[in-house]
Amino acid sequence: MTKKVLHVDDHELTRAGCALVLASQDRYELVHALGKGRDVLPWLKDHDVDVILLDIILEDMSGLSLLAELAAIPDTRVIILTGQNDARQFRFALDMGASGIVQKSDPGDEILAALNAIDGETPYLSPSIASQLQRLGAPPVQLSPRQAAILHYMANGETNKEIGAKLGIAMPTVSFHIAEMRRKLGVSHNRKIVQAAKEIGLI
Repeated sequence: MTKKVLHVDDHELTRAGCALVLASQDRYELVHALGKGRDVLPWLKDHDVDVILLDIILEDMSGLSLLAELAAIPDTRVIILTGQNDARQFRFALDMGASGIVQKSDPGDEILAALNAIDGETPYLSPSIASQLQRLGAPPVQLSPRQAAILHYMANGETNKEIGAKLGIAMPTVSFHIAEMRRKLGVSHNRKIVQAAKEIGLI
């Protein structure tokens, strides 16, 4: 069955190049491309896709913030397609549930390889990404995708109420995950979570 793909990137040249890569593929259909992150969730209310190709840096918002919100949509996989070289961002994207990461400088076949691996249990990493993550090393603390999303919003100064609204979860659920992060990071107060996460290189 053909998988429907949405591409989100603010560079027209990248969108055009990705369209060329997918044009000859029977397994994938590029159904739409968007240049602004804020347009993604409204568009998804009226359309179903199987995979989203997402840049980390968008003109109007952080791709990681969008990734956090997309994690709440069932059966939608996200592959990061980025020009960045920040291994910590890559690792954090994986923590938030990204199904693969490919760099824009990689051969076009790497996009197809990531798409072909979308149903696997292990996120696909292009060789260049895998090499950077190997040098960075394993995270000292393992967060769940939901906890990583909450940590991202906490680092941006969002309140528990705002986080719950963006992730579509109840306030007690937000509080539960924050308590779990306090335990994992070994801190006694919510205000210390972000600082502790930065000190050990989680964000």
